[in-house]
Amino acid sequence: MQDILKDVDIELENIDTVKEAVEMAIALEDQGHDFYLERANLSGNPGAKKTYEFLAEEEKHHAQYLHKFLEGKEVEIPESKIPDFRGSLNVEFTENNLEEIGIMLGALRFERKSEYFYLELEKKATEREEQEFFSKIAKVERGHYELIDGLLDEATGFRMQT
Repeated sequence: MQDILKDVDIELENIDTVKEAVEMAIALEDQGHDFYLERANLSGNPGAKKTYEFLAEEEKHHAQYLHKFLEGKEVEIPESKIPDFRGSLNVEFTENNLEEIGIMLGALRFERKSEYFYLELEKKATEREEQEFFSKIAKVERGHYELIDGLLDEATGFRMQT
């Protein structure tokens, strides 16, 4: 799967219109959905599987919001109700399951880059409505980052400070 966020700044420089930005954002959300769904299907850990399924569903909702925005429809982005997966993952991660931790680190990076992408789109947007839209999605992505970071903290005792 191609990492479309590999060179976020370069991609952002090539965006001339809000339509292009939203189309790129849809591709990003679709990529995230596919990644999390694939991880859910491959995971043998029930807690990790639930986490990946939750994140896949979230990315699907983001793509739907973006499609509505592109169509000029009013978009209401509800606050994410992020479940607490820590208890269900704690035991699984402490049984030396380093592969799952590595995947979570990749997911953490993906969510951070997604947040950065939307914050940069917010800066590029010229209309207040567009700025608010991208800001709201960036906040949701931050929530996903914090969820994954909390899980990693539970599993490893190490918390990222970004």
